[in-house]
Amino acid sequence: MQQSVSLKPEQPRRYRLLIYPALLLLIYSTWLIYMTMSKNWSLYGTHWPASVTMVLGSFVAGITAEGGGAVAFPVFTKVLHIASGNARTFSLMIQTFGMGMAAIFIATRRIRVLPRVILFVSLGGVVGHVIGLFWFPLPAPYPKILFTFITTVFGVALLISRWGLHWTPQQDLPHWTWVHRVIFVSLGIFGGMVAANVGSGIDVVTFIILTLMFGINEKISTPTTVIIMGINSLVGFFLHGVVAQDIDPEVWKYWLVAVPIVIVGAPFGAFVGSKISRDAVIIFLATLISIELVTTLWLVPFTAVMWQVTIIATVIFSACFAAMLYYRHNYLPRWLTKTGEHLE
Repeated sequence: MQQSVSLKPEQPRRYRLLIYPALLLLIYSTWLIYMTMSKNWSLYGTHWPASVTMVLGSFVAGITAEGGGAVAFPVFTKVLHIASGNARTFSLMIQTFGMGMAAIFIATRRIRVLPRVILFVSLGGVVGHVIGLFWFPLPAPYPKILFTFITTVFGVALLISRWGLHWTPQQDLPHWTWVHRVIFVSLGIFGGMVAANVGSGIDVVTFIILTLMFGINEKISTPTTVIIMGINSLVGFFLHGVVAQDIDPEVWKYWLVAVPIVIVGAPFGAFVGSKISRDAVIIFLATLISIELVTTLWLVPFTAVMWQVTIIATVIFSACFAAMLYYRHNYLPRWLTKTGEHLE
């Protein structure tokens, strides 16, 4: 009797760990049957660049707060010369499966995340994605340029936060109130609008608030944002495929040759991210942001107006990030003391 009792706690864990490989087998089986019956294997002869791109893109999606679209979007638009709208839609489609599977991997492996942040940011993200897609689309190439320079400023702020300031990273948001709900729903609306235009972004803006404003450990913030981006990508996939019905047939072809890669690559990135140190996560993210900045400056032809808009946006967000760090170091400790909580 004792033996059977001792095994019971292990049984749910064993079944839980089988969820990801079971889904992996299901997707691969369905994909193989479809590719064979539709005779689409020849797509690898013409659309292989998407497969190669998403080897790195899917890993980045799982290990950092930047979705796979952060890699796919610039490669598709500037190297493969694919329309920015199609590159954005592809990013959302491929992240639905890649980051969706990474989210399942994170949940079944009990990698630590912030569930309430995921809930409220995702709710706002639905509203923001609808607004960004149907009522507030930004003309190319402004979405990508602004996103690149804002994340660059954030990268600098993150390095200052880690090595220039003394701060013990938090494991959770302290004293959750209605203010947090407003902050993260609003954040989701803004991030959803960004994702609707460039195929990613709600993950990065959430990561910025969690790390700079609330000082959450990057190893907790990252998987939290991976799940958020997976959910918002599913929303975008649904809006384009079912509501707007504007997915180009060519995008489906790129998706078919990339999907078997991302359902392994993104979860693998999440696994590596859970094993490496906090500093390694920061350095990897900073390196990725640097590469994105260099490629944007190299590949995008800037006009005088574009430079003016970019400089203004960079100055504004630099001030915002500085204000977040100031709040974290001067007001957050006082608030925690007032509410009877403490820094971990």
